[in-house]
Amino acid sequence: MVHGITTWMVAVGCLFAWIPTAPAQSVSDQEAVKETLRVGDYDRSIAIAKEQVEKRVWNEKWPATLIETYMTLGRYADAVPVLEDSLTRFGDSLRIRLLAIQVYRMNNESSKAKEQFELIDTMVQRSPWRYTGSSELVPLGEYFLLRGEDPKTVLKACFDQAIKADPAMIDAHLATARMALSKNDAKVASQSLAKALKLDEKSPEVQYLLAKTWSSTEPERATNHLKESLAINPRYIPSLLMVAEEKMNEEAYETALEVLDEVEKVNPRLPAMWALRAAIAHLQGRYPDEGSHRTKAFEPWALNPEVDHTIGKHLAMHYRFSESVDYQRRSLTMDARYVPAQTQLAQDLLRLGKTDDGWTWVDKVRTEDPYDVTIFNLKQLQKELDRFATLEAPGFVIRMDAREAKIYGQDVVTILSEARKVLTEKYAVELEEPVYVEIFPRQKDFAIRTFGLPGGQGFLGVCFGRLITANSPAALQVDSNWKSVLWHEYCHVVTLQKTKNKMPRWLSEGISVYEERLRDKTWGQSMDPNYREMILGEDLVPLSKLSSAFLNAKSPMHVQFAYFESSLAVQFLIETYGMPAMLQLLDNLAIGMPADDALRRAPGSLEALDQEFEAFIKKEAMALAPHADWSKPTGDDRAEVEAWYQENPKAYYSIERAARGAIQNENWEEALQRAKELEALWPEDPRSDGCHAMLSRIYREMGALDDERTHLIRWLERSSDALDALLRVSEIDWKGGRALETLEWCERMQAVQPLRFDVQERRALSAEKGERWDLAEAAWKACMELDPFDIAWIEYRIAVALKKQGKMEEARRHLLLALEESPRFTEALRMLVSMQTKPEPEKKEVEGR
Repeated sequence: MVHGITTWMVAVGCLFAWIPTAPAQSVSDQEAVKETLRVGDYDRSIAIAKEQVEKRVWNEKWPATLIETYMTLGRYADAVPVLEDSLTRFGDSLRIRLLAIQVYRMNNESSKAKEQFELIDTMVQRSPWRYTGSSELVPLGEYFLLRGEDPKTVLKACFDQAIKADPAMIDAHLATARMALSKNDAKVASQSLAKALKLDEKSPEVQYLLAKTWSSTEPERATNHLKESLAINPRYIPSLLMVAEEKMNEEAYETALEVLDEVEKVNPRLPAMWALRAAIAHLQGRYPDEGSHRTKAFEPWALNPEVDHTIGKHLAMHYRFSESVDYQRRSLTMDARYVPAQTQLAQDLLRLGKTDDGWTWVDKVRTEDPYDVTIFNLKQLQKELDRFATLEAPGFVIRMDAREAKIYGQDVVTILSEARKVLTEKYAVELEEPVYVEIFPRQKDFAIRTFGLPGGQGFLGVCFGRLITANSPAALQVDSNWKSVLWHEYCHVVTLQKTKNKMPRWLSEGISVYEERLRDKTWGQSMDPNYREMILGEDLVPLSKLSSAFLNAKSPMHVQFAYFESSLAVQFLIETYGMPAMLQLLDNLAIGMPADDALRRAPGSLEALDQEFEAFIKKEAMALAPHADWSKPTGDDRAEVEAWYQENPKAYYSIERAARGAIQNENWEEALQRAKELEALWPEDPRSDGCHAMLSRIYREMGALDDERTHLIRWLERSSDALDALLRVSEIDWKGGRALETLEWCERMQAVQPLRFDVQERRALSAEKGERWDLAEAAWKACMELDPFDIAWIEYRIAVALKKQGKMEEARRHLLLALEESPRFTEALRMLVSMQTKPEPEKKEVEGR
C-alpha cells in the first residue's frame, strides 16, 4: 500500500497548527554520549549507550545511538540484535525503522530491508497523526526522500514544519542541507547550514557539510571548514573521505591511500573507502587490486549501487568517461532508480559526444527528480542548443550561435582543420571522430554544459577528449584570442585520445600551452617578471608533483603559473630527451603504465628528473632581462618602501614605477626616458602595461606618429590579444593609405573580437582597397549581422564584392535586397541595369587532355 507524501499531507493537514515538541529528557548521559560522538571517542559512546540499553531505559535514542555507532565502526553484525530488540520495544519509531533499512542492507539482508521500507509506508498511512511531532518529521522526510518523493514537497511538509515547531532543532537544518547538496543546490544548503552553525559550531558534521557546500565555488573557505571538522573529530569519516577525494583529484594517490588507511582504522568494512581504493587502483593501472577492492566494497551489501557509482564518478573526474559510463551502468543494474548514477551517466554520455543518449538520460532524470539543479540546468541549456547552427567539416561537428556562425564560423573551421592536420601528424594518432565543438555566447551556458552548474569564470575552453566546449568572444569580459583557445583545446583532443585519457593533468595542459607557442609565438604564455619571481622563489613545484599545482593554487595567478610551468616542463622533456621520447611516454600512459613509472624511464628516477627540470626552468627564469636588477622592496611600511625606491633608482621596479608615475603626471619627456630604459632591459615585454604599451602611449601624446606605430607593432609582435593596440595601429595604417597592412591587423582582430561593427567595417574597406574581394564579402556579410544602420549600403557593397568574384546571380540578389531597403539607391540601380544589359559572356568548354 503506497500512497505517498500527498496522501499523508492531506491526512494530517489539520494538525500542522499544533506540532508537539519532543518531551524533555535527562541530559547528563545524553550530553556525555553526544560529546564522545562529537570528538570521535566511539568506544566510549558504545559503552554509555550500551549501559542504558541494557538497563532497558525507555528512550529510543539509546538503542539508536548504539546502532549508529556500531554502523560507524563497521560492526554491522553487532547492530542486528540491538536493532531487533528495539523493533519490539519501539516499533512505531520511524528513526528505528529507518535504521533497520540500513542495518539489514549492510548485513546483506535486502529482503528484510525491503520489508522495513514497506512497513514504514503502512505505519505512516495507518496512523499519520503519530508522525507530526517535531522529532518524527525529520525521519519522516528522510523516508519520503528514500521513496523518491519530490524534494521541495518534502522540504515544505516535513523539514520546514519541524523547524517551525522547534527552530533549535539542528537535525532538521542538517537534513535540509544534506538533501540540497544531494541535488546540487548549494544555495539552500548554505542557508540551512548558516543556521545550523549558529546552533552548534563545534559539530564536525556541520563543518563537513559547509566544506561540501563551498568546495566548488570557494575552495579556500571549504578547506577551512574541512580542517575545522577534523580538528573537532580527527576520526570523522565523511571528512576523511573528502580529504582522500581531494588528494585523488590532485593525483596525489599515495597520500590519498594514507588517508584511507586512517578511515580503515575507524571502519575497516566501509564500502565508500574500498570504492575509492578501487578507483585509485584503476587510475594507477593496478587492475587486479581494483577488482579485489571492489569485491571488498560489496561484502556488506552485495547490491549497493553507491560502490560502482563512486568508482565511476572518480574516473570521470580524471576524464575517463568511457570507463565511468560502464560503472554507472553497473550501478543501475543494482538499482535502476539510483539518481546519482543516472545523473553521472547523463553527463558522461554528453561529454563523450553521445548526445542522443545523453539527453535521453537527462530527460529521464528530470522526470524522476525535478529538483536536481544540475539536470534542470542541462535541460534549460538543451533549449538553447537547439537554436545553434551546425557547421560540419572533415573530423568536426561544430555548433555555435547562428549569428556568430555567419560572422566567424568559417574561421573556426579553418583553424580547427589546420590543428587537425598538424597535431595528429606530429603526435602520430588516429582519432575517434567527429570531434564535437560547442561555442557558447553566454558564459553561464558554457559553465552548465561543461560543469553542470554556473561558475568557472576563469575557463576559456575545456576539452573532454572528443568534445570541446568554449566561450565565444561575446561571453568573455576580457579580450582573448579564440583561435589560440581552440588550438589549445584541440591539442587536448589529440593527447587525451592518444593516451586513452590516462595522462596527468599537468602533462595534458603543458603540451597544449607548448603547442600554442609553437603555432604562434604570440600565443600561449611567456616568461615575465611575476613568473621569474615565482620560479626563483618558493612557488616552483617539482615536475613529478605538477598536477597538484592546479588544485592547490593559492590564487588565480598561481593557476596561470601552473599552466606556464607545465608548458616549460614539456619543453624541457622534448629538448632534453627528444620528441620520440615524448611519444613513447604518451604510449606508455595509454597502456596503463603509472605516470611516475613512465616519467622516470629516461632519467632513471623522479628525483633526478625533478633536479634536471629545476635547473632548466631556473636557467630560463634567469635569462629574462639578465642585466636588470630585479630586487624589490619588502615589507608593508610605506616610508620604508619609499626609501627603498629612492636608494635603488636603477632597479627594474624602480624604473617601472617612475615611468608609470611620469605618465600619470603627463610628464612625457621623463616618461619617454624611463620607458626606453625599460625597453633596453627587456625588449620582449608583451604585457598590456609593459614598455611597448607605454612607449606607444607616450609617442601618441607627443604627436610622434611613426614612433607610436613602431612600438604598437613591437607590442603586437609579442601579444595576440591586445585589441586596443590592434584598433589603433589599424587606424594609423588606414589613414596612411596602407590598405594591406590594415587588412592584416583586421584579420588579427577577427581572432580577438569579431563581433564589433567597426572592426568588420574596417576589415571590409581595407579588403576592398587591397582587392581581396573574398574577404570583403565575408566582412560586409558580418556587418549585416551586427545591427547596421545603413542596410542598403552594406547590401550594395556585398553585391560589389560578389560581382568582382564573378558570382553574378548572388550579386543580383543582394542588389535587389539593397533596393528593397532603399528603392532610389542610384548606385545599386545603375549596377543592376548594367548587369542586365551586359550579360556575362558564355564560358567556352575546356577541351579534355
